[in-house]
Amino acid sequence: MALLHKLRSVGIGGKLLNMIKGMYDAPKITVRVGNEVSNPTEYLCGVRQGCPASPILFDFYINDIFKGVRGVRVPGLTSRIPGLLFADDAVLLAESSAELQDALNTIIEWSDTWEMAVNASKCGIMTISGELTTDMTLQGKKVDSTDQYTYLGYIMNSKWDVSGTIKNNKNKVRKAYTLPTAF
Repeated sequence: MALLHKLRSVGIGGKLLNMIKGMYDAPKITVRVGNEVSNPTEYLCGVRQGCPASPILFDFYINDIFKGVRGVRVPGLTSRIPGLLFADDAVLLAESSAELQDALNTIIEWSDTWEMAVNASKCGIMTISGELTTDMTLQGKKVDSTDQYTYLGYIMNSKWDVSGTIKNNKNKVRKAYTLPTAF
C-alpha cells in the first residue's frame, strides 16, 4: 500500500505503523440511504472517510506532490513557490508555458508513482500575464484555459480583480441573514 510506504519514508514505524496498517487491512464501507443500510463492501483505495486520523494521513501522503516542480519567484522570498495545496485541491504556478507543461508532467509522474488519480476534467489554466504558447495536456487530454477560477471559495481572475470575490461574499452574508430561524 502506497500510504504505508510513504509513512515509512518519513520515519514512521513500529507500533504506530502497525496500528495504521491494521486500520487499512481489508477495510469495509457501508452506505446509508434513509433507514436502509447496504451490505458491507471492501474498498481498496483512499483514506477512511470519517476517521479522525484520515486528514493527517492524507497530508503525509500528498505532502511531496510539488517535489520537482520549479514554481515561480516571489519578491522578498528566497525560495520559489511551486504551488498552493489544500487537501486534494492543488494550484500549480509557473512562469512560462514550457515550465507549466513540465509541472503538469511532474504531477502525473507523482500520481502514477503513488497511485493517485488526477481528474483532467476538473483542471483549468489561467494566465496572469502573457499568453500560453501551446495547448497544455494532462494525461494526453487538453486542459482548458479560463479567465476566472475559484479556489477554496476565492474567485481569482487573470486581472487580479477581487470584486467577484467581494460580491460573492456579500451575497453569502445576505443569504445568511435572510435564512428563516426557528425559535
